Amino acid sequence: MDEKKLKVAVAGGVTGGHLYPNLAVLEELAKKHDLEVLYFCVEGKIEERLLPKVHPEYRRVSISVKGLRRPIIHPENVFRFFKLRANGIRIKGELREFKPDFIYVSGGYVSYPVALSGKKLGFPVYVQEQNTIPGRANKVISNFAKRVFVAFEESVQHFPESAKSKIAVTGNPVWTREGVAEIRHPTVLVIGGSGGSEFLNRMTIEVAKLLPDIDFILSTGGKKLEDEVPQNVELRDYIENMYAYWRSVDLAITRAGATTISELIHFNVPAIVVPWEGATESHQVVNAKLVEKEGLGTMVREVEYTPEKIVELIRKMLERGRKFEERENPSKRIVQMIEEDLGF
Repeated sequence: MDEKKLKVAVAGGVTGGHLYPNLAVLEELAKKHDLEVLYFCVEGKIEERLLPKVHPEYRRVSISVKGLRRPIIHPENVFRFFKLRANGIRIKGELREFKPDFIYVSGGYVSYPVALSGKKLGFPVYVQEQNTIPGRANKVISNFAKRVFVAFEESVQHFPESAKSKIAVTGNPVWTREGVAEIRHPTVLVIGGSGGSEFLNRMTIEVAKLLPDIDFILSTGGKKLEDEVPQNVELRDYIENMYAYWRSVDLAITRAGATTISELIHFNVPAIVVPWEGATESHQVVNAKLVEKEGLGTMVREVEYTPEKIVELIRKMLERGRKFEERENPSKRIVQMIEEDLGF
């Protein structure tokens, strides 16, 4: 291995839930090593847009690929399979030329051909799972990965028996920056993921009208609001520096995506979590229960919602207050374990 340069090939994107944990691990590696990164992106997705802004030094390879449709016998999968195969040839060529010290993937359909190509070429493969219920790609990759990093103890049972001895429960790496947001107190942050949530948007307007003495910041995801917006609600299409707001707000109302839950836990943010009921295998409900387990907040199902119920919870949780402190970033433990495995 070149002592002056640590070379890592990475895949995992399409959504911020895959990309941001990768960035947290890469930036932790860069604190200790002269790092060179080859990042496999999916054409038109978030990693193509964000990486040139935050890490222009990373070498990027854009892949035109789509996941297989369900059911697996869908006729369109014939074409997608051959495209995956063609991309596999290209990926293998890129990896052979780059010669990474290891490959790090975090799920999504681009991760599988990258991990499989790396295995065939003899490069160590590490996989990180963000959700309580792992995705199909990560479960398959876990069979030949050197180590599997999971965010939550609850996800271990869903992996193949052959992989369980390689699993380390580390928590979810959290991508952060310095800074806090300048806000008035008390302020409640409402965020329904990068695409927003019509349900949470409507709920915020209804609840804010009953709490004129409390400020709300609502990340709408760019969705239009039909109702009149009260003066105590500040609208944002999207919040890029979420870390600054997690450090600053008094309370959050969120969906229960894995990245959101991990950030709430990392920044110790009191939260009312309303899981998206359409999530695969109800994994957002499982995720939401973790916030209750950590003693940070309460899960409210959509069918249980009334404005009065949320108002009561907000008053009670604001009265209790929050600890403005951060937990250790799981990226540190993941990097330490990789270093120990590979001897650098």
